Amino acid sequence: MRIGIVCFPSYGGSGALATELGKKLAKRGHKIHFISTQVPFRLIGPWQRNIYYHHPYEIQYPLFGKESLEPLLFANKIVEIAKIENIELIHAHYALPFATVAVLAKQILKNNGYNIKIVTTLHGTDVSIFSRESPICDVLKFSLEKSDVVTAVCKYIAHSAKLNLGLSKLPRIIYNFVDIKREPESQNKELRSIFAQENEKIIMHTSNFREIKRIQDVITIFNNVNRKIRSKLLLIGDGPEQKTAQKLAAKFKIINRIHFMGVQSGINKLLSIADIFLLPSETEGFSLAALEAMSCRVPVVGSDTGGMPEMIKDGIDGFLAPVGDIKTMSEKVILLLKNPNLYQKIADKAQKKVQENFNADLIVRKYEKVYQDALANR
Repeated sequence: MRIGIVCFPSYGGSGALATELGKKLAKRGHKIHFISTQVPFRLIGPWQRNIYYHHPYEIQYPLFGKESLEPLLFANKIVEIAKIENIELIHAHYALPFATVAVLAKQILKNNGYNIKIVTTLHGTDVSIFSRESPICDVLKFSLEKSDVVTAVCKYIAHSAKLNLGLSKLPRIIYNFVDIKREPESQNKELRSIFAQENEKIIMHTSNFREIKRIQDVITIFNNVNRKIRSKLLLIGDGPEQKTAQKLAAKFKIINRIHFMGVQSGINKLLSIADIFLLPSETEGFSLAALEAMSCRVPVVGSDTGGMPEMIKDGIDGFLAPVGDIKTMSEKVILLLKNPNLYQKIADKAQKKVQENFNADLIVRKYEKVYQDALANR
């Protein structure tokens, strides 16, 4: 198949899934064309066969703001690439603006004798932020209803979309996937020694550092844990709440125990040295970051919100607590770090769940089936 993938290039779950899916599809022989304002962060590195990148045009004109024409430029690039490369299907990752952009491009192409199909995947905030009361809900609903197939990365998002937007059909549920393994132990020790001493634990958090991720809770939980067990905190990613996190860390006088590492592409290497993964978000769809941690046998302690209960069974393969319950999350981290037998049990079950339910081969085949179903109605 010849597939166009439209996604955000920045650090976050939707762009990460779109890129990893595209890479897997390319290895299976499909021609994958990424359309994004920058090369997606997980596409940076050794290039592989069957992958192509296209940048939308830019227009510099004083009348228009920098981003006011961006959706139209995306649509025009889709039309252009579809004609040149004979694209069969566009996969839009994140509803706004990409589903709307894809629908517009499809209509333009139809008027020119081309017939493409649209698959839109909902990742979370594209549904939770925009409800029936949103000033843009009508555009969002129209774009999803005009997509040939709509998928969601968990049941929570699928049902929220149908309820909040009044969709005629429930989106098809296809969970996120991972395909990473732990680094060899010799490399673990060498890398680990850069960040922590042998008697210290490593706690990790990765996100886009937006308010919804509750970075202040991450810092406070770490402070509570560090008082009981000497630890280091690795913060991966970047975003608007980073300065807030730094100020709070300075207030707690633990700034020297935290590594602000910015955006990192080799997340599996860093996960290989982590002991705990923290995710106390306000809401989550189906966190790819948490899934990656579980696949590396790193127990996740996070919020009982959104799609997280579909991923983690509390007390069995991780721990969940109510949003904002810093005390309970701190206690669960300490419990895990002080009880090696419990830690190993949780870590083993977490990894096994990912291997059995969220492995790349299983999920990529499901997306291929979605594409085939969409194209069958051409």
